[in-house]
Amino acid sequence: MSLLKLPKEIEGSNMLKKNYGRIVFVCLIIALLILCISQYHTKEIYKSALTSKLIADISELRSAISSNDNVYGEILRSGKVSKSQANYLMGNNDEIRRIVGDYSALAVHLGKMKEGFQYVDTPQNALKLTLYFKDLQDAGKEDFLDPNSKVIIEKALDLNSKWSGTISSRQITSIADDSWIKLLVDFEKDTHIFLEENKIENIEEFWLKRREIK
Repeated sequence: MSLLKLPKEIEGSNMLKKNYGRIVFVCLIIALLILCISQYHTKEIYKSALTSKLIADISELRSAISSNDNVYGEILRSGKVSKSQANYLMGNNDEIRRIVGDYSALAVHLGKMKEGFQYVDTPQNALKLTLYFKDLQDAGKEDFLDPNSKVIIEKALDLNSKWSGTISSRQITSIADDSWIKLLVDFEKDTHIFLEENKIENIEEFWLKRREIK
């Protein structure tokens, strides 16, 4: 009985050998499909998380810029800067610095903008304003506007109003499209227009000149 079965067993072994390559190939295809699906799923989760963070940050940016317009107006109407106003403007301008700076760096990291775009002038000028209002906040008292400090607030409002006009009409919906890149580019155009109109390299020149006069 075993002698009669032997040819069949040999035939089955030969068939297995013949199909081994096909079996391995099919297994590899299945493994690659699983890997691709997993990577796609991971990519979609990553994109969704980035989009959620982007939308939240743009909302904060919009709020900070809009609030600045209101506070600068209040200061000019009252003729003085309170400690709470200085603290508020310090925080808002730091948010502008952080958000625009972070997403400018992300744009370079993702290959959407050329190297160097992370060093744009918008966050740099927002930083100068942050430090200016930090000095006022640290003083711990109301600072009445003299002619020079009034000019500083007016110039800060002018720059902020340019940013406000740019962001007010924008809808950012996804990290996957370039709407947020265009927003960053237009912010930078606003800043350059402001600097060129005033023939300065950065907004700090207004209060550096003020200290020189003193």
